Amino acid sequence: MIPFAKPIVGDEEIEAVKRVLRSGMLAEGKIARQFEGEFAKYVGTKFATVTSNGTTALSTALEALGLQPGDEVITSPFTFIASANAIAMLGAVPIFVDIKRDTYNIDPDLIEGAITARTKAIMPIHIFGMPADMKRIMEIASKHDLLVIEDACQAHGASIDDKMVGSFGHAGTYSFYATKNMMTGEGGMVTTNDEEMLDRMLSIKNHGRGKQGGYSHFRVGYNSRMLDMVAAIGLEQLKRMPEVVRKRRKTAQMYNNLFSEYDSVRPQVADKGFESGYHLYAPRLHSDKMSRDQMVQTLRNNGVGSRAVYAIPCHKQNTYLDISEWRWAKYINYPDYSKVSLPISEEVGATHFDIPVHPMLTEDEIEYISSAFRKILD
Repeated sequence: MIPFAKPIVGDEEIEAVKRVLRSGMLAEGKIARQFEGEFAKYVGTKFATVTSNGTTALSTALEALGLQPGDEVITSPFTFIASANAIAMLGAVPIFVDIKRDTYNIDPDLIEGAITARTKAIMPIHIFGMPADMKRIMEIASKHDLLVIEDACQAHGASIDDKMVGSFGHAGTYSFYATKNMMTGEGGMVTTNDEEMLDRMLSIKNHGRGKQGGYSHFRVGYNSRMLDMVAAIGLEQLKRMPEVVRKRRKTAQMYNNLFSEYDSVRPQVADKGFESGYHLYAPRLHSDKMSRDQMVQTLRNNGVGSRAVYAIPCHKQNTYLDISEWRWAKYINYPDYSKVSLPISEEVGATHFDIPVHPMLTEDEIEYISSAFRKILD
């Protein structure tokens, strides 16, 4: 089976972890500080801070932006549920807006219609590594005095007109889960240009401590820190990023060329000037010959790893269909998500599937995958 994901763990990562272990300084410290600095430089922001994973990166950023119970956050339903849950965990309200059929990202044309007096922020999600339309989103946010949090947890290396995602909004969040373009096993990062926000995040993720550390505490906080041995892996992974993204884009272009021969398979589309990081390559199937699920099973039967990651969009998950069971529902009037209809998100959820695009693919494996598709589609 050709896997749909394969983390790169080389001697460099192993030796970096060994150095930290031998140092005896394992908790978040100078290696994490170095990782933050290098990552901020890579993304193009003034500041960055590590967290324990992508979900805590989201929750730390949202809390540092001052979200209060009942505040509404406009976001996409076509994503991993952690995006919406990070909003709900604070007592805020996810307001799901439909996506564009070709990019799978939140449709800017629909955002203003979802804004109410309770709207506090917009959280676009750069799904599968494809940038959302940040220029339009920032214009809308500026017009309505809204905050913007970029969920770039799948979008390491993605850019718009050579400007990295994660550097457009008030904050950008990243995950370093094992399958991501750069990984540390688990881990997260928040980027920002706002020093006051950085200070709030440093306190929130470290038990509410102040800059001086120690045992003086100034707010309710959490433990969302990153181990230095994890940060050491991140530093080595960051060095690999240019080549990793180059390989992913090259493989994606080969798939695009292949599927241009078939009307039944429609790849995710990048708008002009938008460069995906291709965390996943996930086309849509529109065929009278087979269903999406049959395609996934047929590919697996042929030794090609495949799946449908977000077959059920967030607003159709039981989490939100049964939101009355959530503790904040005693105090917050949530929408009746069972009545929310987002037809394009539901269509893409029902038709997309992903195939291997990771940089460890060999030319022979890519050719094998292409041959498998020709056999299935011809």
